[in-house]
Amino acid sequence: MAGLTFTGSNELQDAFTRIHDIPWNVTEHALDEMAKVAASEIKSTGEYMGIRDEDSDDHILDHITTKKAKKTDDGGREKITFDGTRKRGNTITRNAEIAFINEYGKRGQDARPFMKTALTQNEALISDPGVKIIGDWIEENFKK
Repeated sequence: MAGLTFTGSNELQDAFTRIHDIPWNVTEHALDEMAKVAASEIKSTGEYMGIRDEDSDDHILDHITTKKAKKTDDGGREKITFDGTRKRGNTITRNAEIAFINEYGKRGQDARPFMKTALTQNEALISDPGVKIIGDWIEENFKK
């Protein structure tokens, strides 16, 4: 049986080790930019799917916000939510709850998965800013 010989594997392992240690500020910037694109696509898809309530001047799609990026064991995450509330009569409902019901439905109301649709149909578009930011950092820090 023929054996495999690798040359330069120490250099490759060293590069992977250095890349693994991307500073949090670079990761956070990448997450922020990706979340902005994701929020924009969620709003656009929500508009397309008819999530906007034409009977109201205050729409959940106008209250999409991103929260501060959080560091996790596998890199990080950034939440996208719908801030604020809507009042109808004496009932106050959180915009995040309205978005949830639209996304998953409830008895008597079919689901309109505008968030899932936006995120799955635009994966590359959403990840592009992160790829660029982290790629630029790698290029800048590991020039030969």
